[in-house]
Amino acid sequence: MTQGKMRQLPQQDGAAYEVARDVLLQLIGHAAGRVADGEGEWTEKRDRWTSQLNALDPEDTDAVQGVLDREAPVLKSITEGLSQ
Repeated sequence: MTQGKMRQLPQQDGAAYEVARDVLLQLIGHAAGRVADGEGEWTEKRDRWTSQLNALDPEDTDAVQGVLDREAPVLKSITEGLSQ
């Protein structure tokens, strides 16, 4: 996406997209670390999150909201588990 196209998005939608993108990037990073540690069951999750990230369109507010609704709680759960 070009910078010009991003500027056309309403500010709230652009911010939601950036948060959704960040959530997916963090999940991918966590899953990649688990796979590197020999936990192969995380491969499918990493691949799914990578596919979601690659397909995420900032203009598709339903898809962006779907990521926030489904995946942000997963990230929160993982993050809370790491801090205990």
